[in-house]
Amino acid sequence: MKKRPWWVRFSLACAILLTSAPGALAQDDWNSVLEKARQEGAVAVFGGTTVRSLKSSVKIFKDKFGIDLLITTGRSSSISQKLLQERGAGLYLQDVMIGGQTALLDPLKQMGVFDPVKPILALPEVLDQKLWYDEKFNWADREQRYLFSFAFYPVHHIAVNTDMVKPGEIQSYYDLLNPKWKDKIVINDPTVEGMSHGNFINMAHYKMVDLDFFRKLAAQKNVMTRDLNLQVTWVAKGKYPIALWPSLGALSRFTQAKAPIKPIVQVKEGTHAGSMGSALGLFNKAPHPNAAKVFVNWFLSREGQEINQIQVRKQTRRMDVPPKGLQDFEVRLPGVKYFTKIDEKEEFILTETKNYNKLAQEIFAPLK
Repeated sequence: MKKRPWWVRFSLACAILLTSAPGALAQDDWNSVLEKARQEGAVAVFGGTTVRSLKSSVKIFKDKFGIDLLITTGRSSSISQKLLQERGAGLYLQDVMIGGQTALLDPLKQMGVFDPVKPILALPEVLDQKLWYDEKFNWADREQRYLFSFAFYPVHHIAVNTDMVKPGEIQSYYDLLNPKWKDKIVINDPTVEGMSHGNFINMAHYKMVDLDFFRKLAAQKNVMTRDLNLQVTWVAKGKYPIALWPSLGALSRFTQAKAPIKPIVQVKEGTHAGSMGSALGLFNKAPHPNAAKVFVNWFLSREGQEINQIQVRKQTRRMDVPPKGLQDFEVRLPGVKYFTKIDEKEEFILTETKNYNKLAQEIFAPLK
């Protein structure tokens, strides 16, 4: 018997679910989307680290749907400006963007470049909010329609060289102010857009420490760098004993290699869970609108999130995706209430963030 084409097998597998799930597209409509998507032939995805990691999924996506996955990557702030310049010239080249919430909200959402994501969610396993953390979708925008947040992972602010820092020696952020650590802490620069800037904001906003903590930290004349890999390399190799706001991706690579470095997971003042770099937006006037629908539904499905979780090492909000392949410190602990800006979303980013930008510049200027 001749094997059915992939798209027939995919459609049959989803048929019962698609016709029974509230809000899901009818089977005929979904088949139509798939057919039109194949005719479009490609989907263009724009973004930072998460999109860069999608390069390893190009073949998977092509084999599954017969659609090319076109990847454009860069820092969110830079590529956002590139996109606006293209659109200003009448060029509409991108379908989907995945990146930091701040960059997608300001300036992109403010410039009206996004269509709502919610109406294109079609697969029941994507639509079923019981399968997501806290049994609900999370959105970065005030309308809760445009920027879908798909990750929620624990963030650890301190990593130490275990040959140089004794167990229990750092139990509080204030322990970093011990004179013995003067000139011995390497800080991920919080004055520029990125993870460390977000971590600085979280620690200050939730009053995990007071602002004097940061001023005293800067007065210790510690080292500051913007090179995420170099920061962790220095600590792993013993040049410095402590890293503040380390890249979790770099940290994961070194811990997997059994280097003498580990994060401080439990700190007296608490920590937070984040979704940095994990907002998904759908561009209006997209060149491949049907292929974009297929991509978004696949990416937010269990399969898509399993692949993304292991590639970027950020735990997904999908509760049916096990933390397989993640290290213990990369997984949310059960029963822990994490600090998070989730409920403040757009208003926080567009107002308070600018105030914290000025604070970071003021406090850490002596280390530049």
